[in-house]
Parts: sequence; C-alpha cells; structure tokens
Amino acid sequence: MKRRQSPVAKLGHVAAHTPDLDESLWFFNEVMGFQITERDGDTAYLRGMRDWEHHTLSLTESGQTGIDHFAFRTESEEALHDLEAQLKDEGEEVTHVEAGTENGIGDAIRVNKFGHEYEFYWDVEKPRAPEEKRSGLLNRNYSESVANRIAPRRIDHIHVNDPGQKAFDHDEWLREKMHFQLNERYTDKDGEHWGFWYAVTPLPHDIAIHREAPDDPTQFHHVAYHLDSLQDLWTAADICSEHGIEINNRSNGPAMHAITRADCMYVKDPASNLRLELFAGPGYLNFEPDWEPIEWQEESLGGPTNHQWHGGGPTWDGIDYV
Repeated sequence: MKRRQSPVAKLGHVAAHTPDLDESLWFFNEVMGFQITERDGDTAYLRGMRDWEHHTLSLTESGQTGIDHFAFRTESEEALHDLEAQLKDEGEEVTHVEAGTENGIGDAIRVNKFGHEYEFYWDVEKPRAPEEKRSGLLNRNYSESVANRIAPRRIDHIHVNDPGQKAFDHDEWLREKMHFQLNERYTDKDGEHWGFWYAVTPLPHDIAIHREAPDDPTQFHHVAYHLDSLQDLWTAADICSEHGIEINNRSNGPAMHAITRADCMYVKDPASNLRLELFAGPGYLNFEPDWEPIEWQEESLGGPTNHQWHGGGPTWDGIDYV
C-alpha cells in the first residue's frame, strides 16, 4: 500500500507536569544529561544533544504529576491550517494556542482525541546552543565534549495506552484521517490486536498504541529518546545505579525490542513519574513507498507476552493527563 502524504512532519515535544521542578531537573539535566534551553518561571524547556527545535520536553511545576499534551509539527503552515479545517469538519472542538504560550512555539492548535491531548504547530524557534557548548561541526548543535552524563541525542517516539475500543478508534483515525503509516502490529492467540506502531518519518515509529482492558484509563506510557549504541545503554544503566534510580525493565537492565528492533531501557523521573525510554541502536529505517504492516503473532515472539520484546519490559501503568 503506497504511503499517503500526512499533514504531520514529525514528533515535536511532550509537555509534562511535576510537583518539584528542581528535583525533575536533577533527574533530566544532571543525571540524564538533557540540555536546558531556558527556564522561565515554573517551566523548564529541555532538548537532546542533537535536537534542533527550541525544546522537545517541557516540565512545569504545578503541584501535580501528569501530561499536559504532546505535539507534532506539521509539514507547513498551510498544512496546519488545512488540518484545523479538517478537524472542525469532523466535528472536533479545536482550541487555539497563541504564539508564545509555550516558549519557542508559534501559533498552534490542540484537540483531544480518545483522551489524548494532541497539539499541532508549524512555527518554532531553533536556537543554537550557547557558544561555550556549541559543536564545531555544523550539522550538530551541542558539542559532545560538554555532554553531561547519559546525554540523549534526540526525541524518538511516544507510546500511549488506550482502553478497549478506543484503541481501535485511535488506530483508524491515525491511519485513515492523519495518514500515519502502520509499520507493525501485534495480535494475540485469539486474533485480537493489542499493539500498533505508526510513523510519518522513516523511523520504525513516531507514536505507538498499547490496547488495555476496556475499564482501564487512557494514559501516556512513555517518551523515548535516542542513543547511538547498546554500549550507551549499559553506561546509562551504570549511571542510574550510581544515583539510586531504578531501572524500569523487568530484566533490571537493557533489553531488546523484537518489534521495532532496537535496544531499550526505561527509567522514571522520581518527581514527575514520567517514564523515559532510552532507545538505542539503528533499529531500522523505512523508506519503502509500498510498505505492508508487519504482523506479529504470539508465536513470533516465542509465546504469550505482555510486551513486544525478549528480555523484559516495564509494567503498563502510565501517567494521566492533566
């Protein structure tokens, strides 16, 4: 099936709440090595070493935990306007977000879909790293010599939890209305789909859905950032151990995905409870214009599993939306 043009270009950022911004910055900046673009009052804006946009993660001290929204950048300003018109035609309540409401982000729109707060934007600032941290290589932002600790390279994907029928409705909307490409899917022995992996870029996935029981809440499961290699993951595991941060994999260390084919490790910010996946290695890049979704069965993974890889993964408790 030929890939259709999506109005969406890429995953942009995740905005989260925290009861203690300083404690969250200890985790994300001092231990993980995210770079702080700026701190404005109760909000800090962060990004990876090779992220170009103003931020790919924001943290706001609000006295609570939870996700405010996640955001995708559109292909163009026109695509943003067309998407707004499309959403309104579909009967959605679209909220306008004025430029500057989030530092570095221009005019945006938000819509709640299946319990998830989506934001779409086009205009964005791309500030260079401070001169003392700037790479001498023009195709990088921060110098590797100033890398602090784990130093995630760039935002990679997000993963959400949908209960029952919402997962199937969300799946249909992403494929049929937003023209995301379904790259991989998991089916249990009863023929029920429970996992979906979608992309608008050549990455294995930009967003994924985990289907939960019908009575479970809609939640945000994790945001993932890319590292270069498996060795980076082992180094990250050592650093987490040094700081008393629990590794959230059942294997208590780095693992490997079968679906999406990459090495991984999960940790949580103790303050915000936001789960971070460190997603390492090349995985695969998909440039095929006629890609057919890979269909995984229980037998493909060696039997019943509640996750998509060998070696263990996190529990599927997520974090609520605020």
